[in-house]
Amino acid sequence: MRREAWLGQLAAQRFDLLVIGGGIVGAGIARDAAMRGLKVALIEQGDFASGTSSKTSKLIHGGLRYLEHGHVRLVQESLRERHILRSIAPTFVRPLSLLLPVYDGDHHPRWQISLGLTLYDLLALGHNLRTHRMVSARRAHELEPALACAGLRGAGLYMDCQMDDARLCLANILQAASFGAVCGNYVRLRDLLTVEGRICGGVVEDVFTGRAIEIQAQVVVNATGPWADMVRRFSEAGAPPRIAPTQGVHLILPAIVQEALFVEGRRDRRMLFLLPWGDYTLVGTTETEVTGSLDALTASADDVGYLLEEVRRVVPGRHLDEEDIIATYAGARPLLAFAGSSTSASREHRIEVDARGLVSVMGGKYTTYRLIAQEAVDYLVRRHHWQVDRCLTDRVSLLEGMRPMASDHWETLLRSVDPDLFARLLNRYGAGALHVLRWLEVEPGLRQPICPHHEYIEAEIVYAMQREYACTLTDVLSRRTRVAWSSCQGLDALSRITALFQQYAGCRNDEIERQVAEYHGVLARSLAFRPHTTASRQWRGAHADR
Repeated sequence: MRREAWLGQLAAQRFDLLVIGGGIVGAGIARDAAMRGLKVALIEQGDFASGTSSKTSKLIHGGLRYLEHGHVRLVQESLRERHILRSIAPTFVRPLSLLLPVYDGDHHPRWQISLGLTLYDLLALGHNLRTHRMVSARRAHELEPALACAGLRGAGLYMDCQMDDARLCLANILQAASFGAVCGNYVRLRDLLTVEGRICGGVVEDVFTGRAIEIQAQVVVNATGPWADMVRRFSEAGAPPRIAPTQGVHLILPAIVQEALFVEGRRDRRMLFLLPWGDYTLVGTTETEVTGSLDALTASADDVGYLLEEVRRVVPGRHLDEEDIIATYAGARPLLAFAGSSTSASREHRIEVDARGLVSVMGGKYTTYRLIAQEAVDYLVRRHHWQVDRCLTDRVSLLEGMRPMASDHWETLLRSVDPDLFARLLNRYGAGALHVLRWLEVEPGLRQPICPHHEYIEAEIVYAMQREYACTLTDVLSRRTRVAWSSCQGLDALSRITALFQQYAGCRNDEIERQVAEYHGVLARSLAFRPHTTASRQWRGAHADR
């Protein structure tokens, strides 16, 4: 659906539910409510998943480290949700083997690790991907030859899941839309509408045009993650803080490990991940206080130094330094604060309704988003006595977010397409792969890769613009694909992708120039810890476009 069409729908309808926030929790609420037959609108001030929901460790996991703090219920819920997400979104959530090495001097000795993993298995309640086992130091080194040998006492080997966070969030948005929800990115909340002191919708603005729209809704749900307190103050100016966000930083490095590692940091005993991620290694995460704007988080030199120090200790033969870092990203965790204290922050979630009726869904973690959404919609159904269907989000596949064309037509398409290409498309898009193939049928030239470094073909870029709400180059390169987080960072593909935006999205030259500048800004911020980087990246980008 064209942008003008769904903007018109936002203004023309009265909704049961207006969801503020297009991260994973907001997307989950929109999907659940729409599947139950409610009329749903969702708005997001940036792109879907552009905040915290694309800045994660890319894991769906039970939270093994939470056991140490006694958060047994949270771990049990997370393991149950891991099983559900694995069932409904198998292409986005895949099993991952993790190695937890134990060294002399670690805070947790080998017996404690074994006990913790045994409890982790038991809490999965029969939904284990594979029962853990303890292995010798020799076997651990065979599994991961890059692992430091000095002081290695053995390791635990267990399973969790790896995911594509941005695409999983988008899958929820697409399925919500397929059930009738009107979802809009780059739509900013300006104010809340009230009648007789009760909230009944919102005044929003199209970020690109400045057009103001009034959205009428019986209930407004604040699902903005770390930004929740800001939205709460639209309703109550003096609302006390409920969120104590912390910043987490990740590094993207060349491939340095073949096995996913979960290791104890020496400096602060924080547990860190070194994860194979396509052709690269993802390292994280830190946890520090958020001191600046939530909209401009970047990795500091201290963050990078800390992570590199730990990486060099765990895989000493790689000799990594700052120049080896391909990119970084930073996100804010929406931790709940009790009594306004960040020192007592929690990964639990909370649903709160203020005096004017604004419903705020706060806290939680990515893995439990579906359960949080279910609880939120269940609460609203009870509160407003809505007669709706029961929740089915644990049973309906997320791969059905796009309705395919008639079966006789797509069978013809499949006979003419390369099986490897179709398998890749099916992995990324589920039923949406058939719409990518439809573009290839109409324009066979879109079969070309966007650049020599990536398998993504031009038809996928067109599909992202036409079917997946991608509005900018950054949307496509950072979230619809992973190109921004690769060694070429998409700079070699910019000229072709900008041409596709001009041809299929009707972008003018000045719009393209603005988007290219914005994209270079994203790349520069990902390497902002290196002060000399910005100019060199801009120079390289300018020449890549020629």
